[in-house]
Amino acid sequence: MKFIFLIGIVLFSGCNTPAKMQSIDPKENQLTTIRWGESDLQEMANRVATHILSSSTIDFSKSYSFGKIKNRSHDHIDTKHLADKISMALVQSGKVKIVEKEKGKSSGIFFGKISSIFKKNDRTKDMFFNFNLTLTERETSRVVWSHDVEIRKVYNKAMFGW
Repeated sequence: MKFIFLIGIVLFSGCNTPAKMQSIDPKENQLTTIRWGESDLQEMANRVATHILSSSTIDFSKSYSFGKIKNRSHDHIDTKHLADKISMALVQSGKVKIVEKEKGKSSGIFFGKISSIFKKNDRTKDMFFNFNLTLTERETSRVVWSHDVEIRKVYNKAMFGW
């Protein structure tokens, strides 16, 4: 009986290891869930900003502002944070002038929408995010530029395991 008790203590104490805390690079992709996360926000902002900066249809001598980005996804997404990340990347490039919508008259406004599709079965979960950002001229309402960024995450449950 003492032997079984000792084995129980050993097994229990082996499972009771303290949590390990570490700092990681915020730009490093940490896939821990198929839900929306900080790495998705960073990736979308970087990809959109890169596409804007390489566009031949945008007049970089004009100033622009950000309008609403709608969240039509399954997840809570801070769309203001996403717009701020894109705006910051554009301003830091020195190529694009961003003005606040309320304070200055911009030549065009960026509007966007994030949507998602979620599918699952017994072993697989699949989350697809689509982010569309469009630049529209203020005076003519003409679409000057538009781009989609897509992210897909798939989780496959192991056949055996804990």
